[in-house]
Order: sequence, then structure tokens, then C-alpha cells
Amino acid sequence: MSGRSKPTSGRRQGGRPGKRSDNRDMHHDPTRSPAERGFTLIELMIVVAVMAVIALVAVPGYQDTVRKSRRADAMLGLTKLQQLQERYRGQNPAYASAVASMPTASSQSPEAHYDLSVDNANAVGYTMTATAKAGSPQFGDTKCRSLSVTMATGSMSTSSKNAAGDVDNANANRCWVR
Repeated sequence: MSGRSKPTSGRRQGGRPGKRSDNRDMHHDPTRSPAERGFTLIELMIVVAVMAVIALVAVPGYQDTVRKSRRADAMLGLTKLQQLQERYRGQNPAYASAVASMPTASSQSPEAHYDLSVDNANAVGYTMTATAKAGSPQFGDTKCRSLSVTMATGSMSTSSKNAAGDVDNANANRCWVR
């Protein structure tokens, strides 16, 4: 023989005693501990279930917080209309009876979540209302569907209505909390 060793059919001579060292057991080591094997399907399903419960609790609270923050859009729109009303009244004998009567006024709030309107305008006061648009995500704010500002003989008051059209007098007008 010319220095050739005896064929071993893919097995290496030597190595650790009692353990096979060929390619067949490279990725399937039966002696690995349970911590090295990875996650079971049951463990993954438990994690998914816990995440679902957390999402069910967190998402409605988040949406409610976003709706509350969008109320500032209505307040800003009404504040701008109030300023325009006072400018209009300074040049006319009565307040403007429609948004279109005021120069540079818009019938939408700045972020377009609310429609703005003027109601009951006369020489001594007015009522202006911001109502959530049906196509806006703010329409889901059933507690504060519309916000109103009333100016009567120099005294300003605020109010709000829920989705059913009931005026909110019970909670110190929670829709206008700043």
C-alpha cells in the first residue's frame, strides 16, 4: 500500500471516545439541554395570548387619549372664530350670523376634525359650535361629539353635547378641561 489508510466510510479516527464524530449528528445533538433547544409551541402561544390581553387593555385607553387631545382642534377653531366675531362686531351693529359672513373664516377646524357653525347671533351675543365630522376619527368621541361657546352680554360660557345630543352639565363640562 502506498501510505493510504484504511477506508473508514466517513468516520474520523480518534476524537472523543464513545461519541460519533461524523457529519450526520452535526445539527441534531441529542445531548443538548432543554434550555438550548429553543421555545416550544405552547410557550409561544402563551406569549401571544399575553400580548393579546395587553393590546385589548391598552388600545382603547390609547384611542380615548387621542380623542381627548383632538378636542383641542375644536377649541382652537372656536377661539379663532371668536376673534373673527369680535372683529366683525367692531365694524357692524351685530355679530355675524354665519361663518361665511366673517372674512377669512373657515367652516372647518384647523385639523379638519370638526365642522364649525354660528348659531343664534344677535347684537349682544352668539353661540358657536364645533361638531365632529362623520368621516373623522373624532366622530368616535361619543362623550363630546360637539363643543359650544356662548357669548351673552359680555359673559362667555362653554358647553358640550354627547352623541345622543344631551348637554353635559353633570361633570363640570369634562370636554373643556384644559
